[in-house]
Amino acid sequence: MSSTVITEKSAYPMVTYTPSFMTINERKCRLTVRFHLKITKANHGEFPLYLRIIYKRIKVELSTGLLISPDEWNFKTGELRYKHQHTEVHQKLIALESQVYQISKHRELKGLKVSSSIIKQIIRNKMNIDTPIGHGSLLIAYLKSYIEFIKGINKEYTPGTVQHYVTLVGHLENFIKSLGLIDIPIHVVDTRFIQGFDDFLMTWINPKLGRAMNRNTANRNHSKLNPLLTRAVLEKLIHSNPYAGFKLKRAKPKSDYLVDHEIQLLINKRLDNNSLETVRLYLLMSIFMGGVRFSDLKNVKSYNIIEEDGFYFLHIHRQEKTDASVLTPLLPCAVEIFSKYQWCQDEEGYILPRLTQQKLNEYLKTLADLCGVQKRMTHKIARHTFATTICSQHGVPRHLIAAWLGHYSQIRTTDIYARVTKQESMIWVKKLWEIYNKPEYILK
Repeated sequence: MSSTVITEKSAYPMVTYTPSFMTINERKCRLTVRFHLKITKANHGEFPLYLRIIYKRIKVELSTGLLISPDEWNFKTGELRYKHQHTEVHQKLIALESQVYQISKHRELKGLKVSSSIIKQIIRNKMNIDTPIGHGSLLIAYLKSYIEFIKGINKEYTPGTVQHYVTLVGHLENFIKSLGLIDIPIHVVDTRFIQGFDDFLMTWINPKLGRAMNRNTANRNHSKLNPLLTRAVLEKLIHSNPYAGFKLKRAKPKSDYLVDHEIQLLINKRLDNNSLETVRLYLLMSIFMGGVRFSDLKNVKSYNIIEEDGFYFLHIHRQEKTDASVLTPLLPCAVEIFSKYQWCQDEEGYILPRLTQQKLNEYLKTLADLCGVQKRMTHKIARHTFATTICSQHGVPRHLIAAWLGHYSQIRTTDIYARVTKQESMIWVKKLWEIYNKPEYILK
C-alpha cells in the first residue's frame, strides 16, 4: 500500500503517514546572514553597516562598527561594490558571516539551543558558546546557565536581582545535598520537590545568623524559582510548572514604625561606637529623607541631592527595586547629616560611609537596646516611620506620600500632573519643615 505524505510550506514539521505508523520529520531550520546599511543613521555622508541574523524567522541585528558610503554599497545584493579596494572591510564581513555559521553549527552538534538572539550574545562576548541555556538537563546547571545569561542583559536585571538568583543556587544546593544528591534532572522537579524545598527553607538554620529564615525570605526564593520553571516549560524541558499544584503561604505583613518619642530617643542618645553611629545615620537619614530603601541609600551620592526654592530633595533616576525614578524631600535632620558628613562625600563620593545590610540590621538591634526602643528593628522600619509618623500623622495626602516613597504605580499616574504635584509637594514640604525644624529632631 502506498504511503501518503502531507506537506505544507510552513515552519512546522512535516508529518508523514503510512499504513502502520506516523513519523515527524523536522524541517531543517534555515539560517540567513545579511548585511545592510542603516540609512536612518547618517554620519557625515556615511551610514553604519549592520549584521542581520535570521533564524527560525526570528530576526536580530547588531552593528559591525563600520561606516560605508552609499556609492560603495550594492543595496540589491547586500555587499560591497569594490571589494578589491576595501580588502580589510571585505575580510571582516566574511569573518563575521563565517562566525555566525560556526556558532550555529557548533551548538547544533553539541545539542545546545540555537537562536538568533543567542548567536548575537555570543558574538558580543556576553555569552559563552557552550552555555547550555534552554537545554540544561540538571536543575542547578540550568539555573547557573540562566544566571550567566541574565548577567549579559544588565539593562533588564539589576545586580540585586542577579544576587537573589545566586542565593537561590546556594539554597537549592544545600537542599539537594540533604537528599544525598549533587544535582537532579529538571524534569523530575514536581510539587513534592517544591514542598520539600519550602520545608527546608523554613527549618534550615543559617550558621551565620543562628536561626531559620522567615516566611517572606523563603517566598523570595520561590519567586525566583517559579518563573525559572515557567521558562523551562516554554523551552519544553518540563511539561508543566510544579508550582501550579503548590500553594504558597503568605506572611501577614508587619508594618511596625517608630513614634515621635522613639525617634527622639534615637537622635539624642550619645554613642561612642563608630559602627553604631553609622547605623544610626542610615536609619535617621531614611526616616527624614522619604523613607528611602537601604539598597538605594547606600549608593546615594552628592549629585543625587538637589536644591530647589531653598529646600533639598533626593533625586534617584532608577530605584534598585522598582527601576522607577523618585524625587523626595530632605527634612532638617537629613539636611544636617548631609552637611555634617561632607568629608565622606569628598573621600568616597557617597553621602554616608559604606555599610552592608547584614551589618546594618545586626547593629540596629543593639542600637534599639541602647536607646530604649522596644521594637524589632530593621532598616525597613524607617520607611514605615516616614509614611506613618512623619507624613500621615500630620495630614499629608496619601497620593503625595506614595510619590515621595517612590511607588512605581503612583509615579506613573501622577507624571501627567507633574506641575500640580510640584506645587502641592512644596506646600507640604514647608509644613513638615516647620514641624521638624526643632532642636529635639536635629542630630547633635
